[in-house]
Parts: sequence; structure tokens; C-alpha cells
Amino acid sequence: MRVTSSPHCSLSAARSSMPSKLRKPGQSWTLQAWLEHWVENIAKPYVSENTYDGYEVDVRVHLVPGLGAHKLDRLEPEHLERFYRKMQDSGSSAGTAHHVHRTIRVALGEAVRRGHVPTNVAEIAKAPRLEEGDIEPYTIEEVRSLLVEAAKLRNSARWVVALALGLRQGEALGLHWEDVDLDAGYVRIRKNRLRPKYAHGCGANPCGRKAGYCPQREQTRREHKSTKSRAGRRTIDLPDPLIKILRQHQEAQERERIAAGADWEGKGYVFASPTGGPLSPNTDFHVWKRLLRDAGV
Repeated sequence: MRVTSSPHCSLSAARSSMPSKLRKPGQSWTLQAWLEHWVENIAKPYVSENTYDGYEVDVRVHLVPGLGAHKLDRLEPEHLERFYRKMQDSGSSAGTAHHVHRTIRVALGEAVRRGHVPTNVAEIAKAPRLEEGDIEPYTIEEVRSLLVEAAKLRNSARWVVALALGLRQGEALGLHWEDVDLDAGYVRIRKNRLRPKYAHGCGANPCGRKAGYCPQREQTRREHKSTKSRAGRRTIDLPDPLIKILRQHQEAQERERIAAGADWEGKGYVFASPTGGPLSPNTDFHVWKRLLRDAGV
């Protein structure tokens, strides 16, 4: 007597012999392992240098020490909410905690997209609350005070242009003369100055300092990049008084070029160092703070 198997039994046997295509959520991933993999191998090649820097700091300084031991698939919204409160209790601002929240939300969103976890718990967790203050523009008297103090500084036109045109720091420091047409009276905003990043150049004889203070430091990041949106790329008309100020600034820079001689870098920056190189955003920020203080603003 011949015994035949039912179609149902055959289908069950076939299924049991096939390898499962569904990866168990979070298998082999701790949150630390995932975040470090995500920031270096997934985010870094596709985001801007400044965005990567923000992600990397959030991961290294906050998320890995605070949450890294959790299994990726066992992370709960409450873990994140307690962590944000702990950050602020330890002295971090609400803005810093909110930035960390945005970073882990992006990282976990990628984990969901790749099938490592079924749900992005950062989209469920309550983000740290931000108190938005009202933006108060400078009064005419405050702008006058700033311009009086700015006139005492080298590169004083840098502050006049910022106040007159409303340029962001990166836009002002990334401005090149090729983007300025003083005869036609306009300026094109096309580049952003990036924050410099350095590596040691001291080789076999380490200097013992941080890379940024190494006497033989090497720049590892490009100086500027194109603005990332069409809205950022724009042409702005220059009022006549500003054209006059920029012509005077151009003449002063030409005198510096002659004085620098062979040391002149000649990179075409409108606002440059005494040898024609790019200005440091960090130094520029401190000059601005000093300018505000001196102007009583």
C-alpha cells in the first residue's frame, strides 16, 4: 500500500528546509555598535562635514556613554526620555539634549529601514522641550554703535557686510572676490566657509599637543563648500555706500598683498588673513563677541 504525503505536509517540509530571510531585529547589535557603525559608514559619506561633526559628537560624547550598553532591539522610549532628563540634570542645555534626540532619531530610522529593528523608538519618545525666545533685531542705535567699533578693526568691512546684507558667518567668510561685482553692484552667495579640522604632522616626534595646535599640523578638511540649497545660492544687490566700503577694503587688502610679498596665499577671499588665507570661524566668532561687548550691545 503506497502512502502519499498531503500537499500541506510537503509545503511545511519545504518551508522548514529554506533558510529564513527575516533577520531577527537587532541581532548582534548593541546601541553602541550600531551608532558607531552608522555614523562612520552610513552617515559620513553622505552628509556635509558640519552635519557629520554634530552627529559624531552626539554619538561619542553623549549617546555611547549614556545608552551604548542597551541592545538595539530592547531600547524603549522611556530609556531615551530618562537619558535626556539626566543630561539636563548634569548640566547640558535643552538645546544640546534636543540635538542628541535628533541624531538618535536619524540613526534609528536607518536601523528600521534596514530591518534591524521594527520601530523607531526615538519617534515615540518625547523630545526635550525647547523654550523659543523672541528674536529681537538690533535697533538703529545699536547698529550705529557696532559700526563705530567695527571701524576700529582690521577687516571692518566684514561686519558692515554682515549687518547690511544679513549674511551667515559661513557665507561671509566664504565670500570670494570672483563673486563680487562692484561695477555692476551685486554679490553672489555661492560658498560656505567650513570649520577647519587638523591632523598631527609631527610624525615620529609627537609634539604632545592637540592636533589643532601642532606646529606641523595638516589641514584635513576643505576650506569651503558650495551652499547646499538653491535658496542659499542667491544674488544680492549692493547699496552704493557698501560698494564704496568694499572698494576701500579691496585697496587695503592690496596693500597687505604687497607687504606680504612671497608669503601671500592669494586664495581670493574677500575677508582674509594678513597673508591672504581664510579666516578661522572660531577666531571670527570671538572677534564678534568682543565687538558686541565693546559696543555695549
